[in-house]
Amino acid sequence: MNNKHKTRSLTQFIKYSLVGATNVIIDLIILNILSYATGITSGKMLFVFNLIAFFVYSICSYNLNKKFTFKETAPKKAYFPYASVLFFSMILNSLMLVLLTSHNPLIHHMHRGASMAKLNHLWFNICVLIDSTTIGLLGFSINKLFVFNKKKTR
Repeated sequence: MNNKHKTRSLTQFIKYSLVGATNVIIDLIILNILSYATGITSGKMLFVFNLIAFFVYSICSYNLNKKFTFKETAPKKAYFPYASVLFFSMILNSLMLVLLTSHNPLIHHMHRGASMAKLNHLWFNICVLIDSTTIGLLGFSINKLFVFNKKKTR
């Protein structure tokens, strides 16, 4: 791998991370609105919450990654593979979120003076950030190698 290719890959990774941070903000806003409105911070209902957030941030993410990160010129060719990767990522994210939120370690360590609801929401947000980081790294690799790979799209 030459230096030009390494620099380009690093630049793409940084741009992908910026787009990912935007998606995490959108995701956190939607998930927190749903969580505070319903009081749900764990369980299978988080699948539904993630699905709602997915539909919003997937459209934003695709357009930003296509134009900003990978500078893709074939607009319709890449959408289905990209959406498939994102949907698979959302399923993995949902599974991780349900598993991580099933046990809140903050309650045992920080219960003095803090309300259970606040600790549950704090743990819920920590889990969202852990999930987003893990799945984001996986998503970058798959998108770079398969979806927006200029050699494969030609």
